Amino acid sequence: MGKGIVNKFRTLFQLPPVQLSMYFAASIISPMRTFLFFSLLSTSLAGQAQTQLYFEDFEGTGAGFALNTTDVNSMMTGSNTWLVNNVYAGGNGDVVCLGFPVTYTIPSTASQPAGISSANGNYLHTASSEAVQDNILCCSFGAADGFCTDPGNHFARMTGDVSSMGFSDVTLTFWWLCNGGQQNYGEVYYSIDSGSSWNLISTPIAQYRNQPNWTQQTITLPAFGNQATLRFGFRFVNGSSLLGGSDPGFGIDDVLLEGDSQVQASIATLPLPGTALCAGGTLNVDHTITGSFLAGNQFNAELSDALGSFASPVVIGSVTSVVPQTIACVIPLATAPGTGYRIRVVGTMPAVVGSDNGSDITILAEPQAGVDGDVTLCKNTGSYSLLQYLGGSPDPGGTWTAPGGGQHGGVLNSATDNGGIYTYSVSGGGPCAPAEATVTVQLNDPPNAGIDANHAFCTNALPASLINLVTGGELTGIFWSNGQPVASPPMLPGTYELTYIVYGTAPCMDDSSDHVYEVVAAPNAGSNATVVVCANDPPVTLVTELNGTPDAGGTWTDPLGNAHSGLFFPGIDPTGLYDYVVAGAGPCLNDTSSLAVVVDPCTGIDEEAGRENSLRVWSSADRIVMEGPAMDEDRLVMIVDQLGRELFVLGNWPVGAEQVSYSLPMLEAAVYFVRVAGANTSSTFRLVPGN
Repeated sequence: MGKGIVNKFRTLFQLPPVQLSMYFAASIISPMRTFLFFSLLSTSLAGQAQTQLYFEDFEGTGAGFALNTTDVNSMMTGSNTWLVNNVYAGGNGDVVCLGFPVTYTIPSTASQPAGISSANGNYLHTASSEAVQDNILCCSFGAADGFCTDPGNHFARMTGDVSSMGFSDVTLTFWWLCNGGQQNYGEVYYSIDSGSSWNLISTPIAQYRNQPNWTQQTITLPAFGNQATLRFGFRFVNGSSLLGGSDPGFGIDDVLLEGDSQVQASIATLPLPGTALCAGGTLNVDHTITGSFLAGNQFNAELSDALGSFASPVVIGSVTSVVPQTIACVIPLATAPGTGYRIRVVGTMPAVVGSDNGSDITILAEPQAGVDGDVTLCKNTGSYSLLQYLGGSPDPGGTWTAPGGGQHGGVLNSATDNGGIYTYSVSGGGPCAPAEATVTVQLNDPPNAGIDANHAFCTNALPASLINLVTGGELTGIFWSNGQPVASPPMLPGTYELTYIVYGTAPCMDDSSDHVYEVVAAPNAGSNATVVVCANDPPVTLVTELNGTPDAGGTWTDPLGNAHSGLFFPGIDPTGLYDYVVAGAGPCLNDTSSLAVVVDPCTGIDEEAGRENSLRVWSSADRIVMEGPAMDEDRLVMIVDQLGRELFVLGNWPVGAEQVSYSLPMLEAAVYFVRVAGANTSSTFRLVPGN
C-alpha cells in the first residue's frame, strides 16, 4: 500500500504510519489478520469523527514553512539558523574566538522512532551557523559550542492559512527534541490572523528543552477551533553566549492539525413570565441548549410579527456566548400593537433556530411623548406651539408643565412667558409607563439700533466716533454706507446716508436705523498777521496780507470797531488791529482773524535822529550785513520786535570794524528792528527780512 493510504488510515486510527505499514505487511501473510484489521477499521470509522486539517512531514519542497523570519522579534541571521534536511550525523570543527582557535564537537542528533511518518527523513531543525560553515548540518545550536556566540531568537512558521471553521476540539500534534539549557529552549506559537500577530502556547509546555530524544507533543486549545486563518510557528530562544547548554537544538517533524466534527446543536426558548409587553419596554429571555457552540457564537432573541410568523424576524437582544445566558431585550418602539407575537432564540456558530416561547404575547403601544427638543426664539415676536418642537411622533392630548412646575397650556407667548424647560407628559396604560419629553426654550432679546436721526457737523468739529450718533440703541453695531462698512466719520464736506445695523442672535432679525450725516465746510478767515506799509504807499487790500488762505467775502472791522471795506489807505485809515470775519453756515461758527497794520514814514534807513555817523544795514535770505565807520567801543547787535522786546542777539560789533555780517535767524513775515547798542550810543533800524 502507498504512503498516502497509510497516512489516511493513520489519521483514522491515530496510529504511527510505520505501525500501519507493519500491520499491512503482516496481513499479507495472515488472512485472518487482514480480516481483523478491516473489522477494526469499520468499528473505528463508525465511532471516530477526527478530520485531518493540515499535515507537514518536510519530505516535499519544504515550502509549507518559511525559515528564519523576523516574527516575534526574531533574527534572519545570527549564531543559529533553521534548516530542513535529513542530516543526523554530528562532527568536529573549529572556531576562532578572541583571536584563538578553539575546537568543538557536535554530537549526532538522535534517530527518529518508527512513529514518525518517514523516520530519519527530512526534518525542521536549528543549526549552529558556525557548524554549518564547517559542514556539520545536524540539529545543534550556537550556545552549545560554548564560545563566541551572540544571543538571538530564530523563528520558522507556516506559509499558508489553515481553516478550522466548523470544527471543535482542534488538536495540534508534532514530534520534537531539544536538549538546550536554562536559557536555550524552543517555543510554539499560533496565529489567527494569517501571521500578523502571534500568541505563545504555554499549555501544557511553555519552554521545550531537556529532551535529547524524539517525543510527540499534543496540544488542544479552544482558540484553535472555528478559525479561518490559522497558522503555527516555532521559535528557538538562544539567550546565552557562554556554556549555555547542550545539543541538540530545537527539532520538529510531522506537524499535524486535526479537528472533531461538530455535534448537532439545538436551542429551546423558555416561556416568558408575562403575556403582555409594551413597545419600547424591556424583558429578559432565557433558553437552554443541547450540543455545543463555537467561540464567537451569538445567541440572538428574535421577535415575530403580530401573527406569530418569523418570516421577517426582528432581533431584540443578543449575547456572545457558547453556553446559555439570559438575553436582555428591548421591544422596538415602532412595533405595531398586536396579540399574537412570539419570541425565539437562534444561534450563529453553528446556525441553529430555536423553538419559540410557546405562547402568544400581547404588545401594547407605548405612550409617545416625543423626543426632547430645544428651540431659541426672539422675544416679542408672537406665540408658538411647543408641541412642534418635540422630535419623534408625540401623542396628542398630553399635558404641559412650565419651568418651576406650574401648569401651562402648551402655547408659548414670547412676550410674557419665560425661557426654560417645558415638560410634556403622556399617561401610560397596563405595563406601559407614562412618557415625558421636554422642550428647552431660550428667549433672546431682539437687537436695538436706536432711532433714525439727521446730523450736521462742521469740518472743524467732527465727532471722534460714529457710535456717538446712536440714540436709544445698543452700541455694538456697525455703520454702513453704499454697501461698505464705515469705520470712521466722513471728513469731506457733503451729505452722507449711513445705516447703523445691530446684528441679532438667531432667530432674532437684525435691527437698523438710518442716519443722514452732513459735513459742512468750516469758514476760514486765515490767521493773524502784521503788515507795515509806507505812508505814501497806494491802498492795500487787507485780506491778501493775512496768513493762510482766508475765504473771500468776509467782513472787516477797523480798530475803532467800525465796518471797513477791507481796502486800507495809508495816511488816512487809522493804524491798529483790523478784524476779518467769515460767516459760518450752520452748524459752523464764524471765523475771525486780525491784521495789525503799521504805517512807516519810510524817510530813510536810520530811524533815530541826532547820530553823528551814518550806518547802512541790508539783509539777504539768510544773512544780515552792516557797514559804518569804525568806532572806539564794542557794540552789541540784536533784533527786537515792534514793541522793542529783544528777540535775538546777533553778536558783537568789535572796535575798529567797519563791516560785520551775521546769520539771520528764521523769522516770520513781519517788521523787525535791528538795534546797535554801545556804552555811549545806540541806534535802531527797520528790518524787513528778505529786503
